[in-house]
Amino acid sequence: MILTLDSPNTTRIPGRTPLEVNVAVSQFVFGGGSSGIILADVNNPLDALAALALTHHPFDGPIILVAQAGIDPVLVDEIRRLASAGTNSVTQAILVGPLSQQVEDQLVSLGLRVTRISGINAYHTAAEAARFLGYPNDMMLVSGQDPQSGLVAGAMAAHRGIPIVFTLKDTLPQETAAVIKAAHEPVNVFIIGGRNVISDETEKIVRGLADGTVSRISGEDPFELSVRFSKYKSADGRFGFGKVTRHGHAFTFVNPGRWQDSICGSMLAHSGKHTPILFLTKDEISPVTQSYLLEVNPALTVPEPPYMHAFIIGDFQAVSPKVQLGIENLMSIDKEFRNETVRTVEPNDTL
Repeated sequence: MILTLDSPNTTRIPGRTPLEVNVAVSQFVFGGGSSGIILADVNNPLDALAALALTHHPFDGPIILVAQAGIDPVLVDEIRRLASAGTNSVTQAILVGPLSQQVEDQLVSLGLRVTRISGINAYHTAAEAARFLGYPNDMMLVSGQDPQSGLVAGAMAAHRGIPIVFTLKDTLPQETAAVIKAAHEPVNVFIIGGRNVISDETEKIVRGLADGTVSRISGEDPFELSVRFSKYKSADGRFGFGKVTRHGHAFTFVNPGRWQDSICGSMLAHSGKHTPILFLTKDEISPVTQSYLLEVNPALTVPEPPYMHAFIIGDFQAVSPKVQLGIENLMSIDKEFRNETVRTVEPNDTL
């Protein structure tokens, strides 16, 4: 029986349900309160992904995933805590997507000022979020038909406020095309996912619209994609985590079968250790992830702080104790230094 949630190199942010995980991450990242919150539908991964860029701007605030029927009392308590701690101004709430009037009424009753960002569908809502952000000249293009293939983009959206827009496999929606054309500077589009979810034909259309660079980050499965996304850095150095050196990197580990955990875990990319997400299953760390962590672990050098660290999202049903121990071993720097320098002390040397 496991009696601890943490180990020297891992911190678990537990939760059995999406609601419990949401509150736990919110309290972990925004323990001092917030001047704003962003709400999205707990059953709509596209709206939730699009909402993540708003955690960076216009204010530091968490994503709160709510049901259409209304805000659960536990979430109401968390919203009240966020609004009352560490801010002198009226807390703002941004509702992303077609959330119900019931949700808005509850927020108003708590004294929050409400703004809505919504469109006729998820593609339009994402475009409206990009417009709200002033049409930044970097954006990420994700499949609207296979949201799981683009979950890794959430961490970069939260980290730098880069909007996520959506596409069909073989057709670029007009709402998304309008966002690409509306940017005031040369726009760079980063396609997240393989050709099985976003085709070469769609990429060609994007290249015809974008006057900056168009790049694709893909993998054979979610696990390889998350590794490649963690490694990626654009040529101009502005986009990507670029975690490829033997240094004290930190990562957030998520089971992609629980997509709400990925949305909540993305908030750790905004504050604290600014972590990209790596995917795993409940009972297994994929070989590609294991190899990657060993590549960047500084144990083979003479390590200095900061050391490696892992944040694990969810309870033992999301990520088992066995897998957590595996992560601990992969993140640990307590190994023999294989390239330690040995120096002979001469008679005249001083310490």
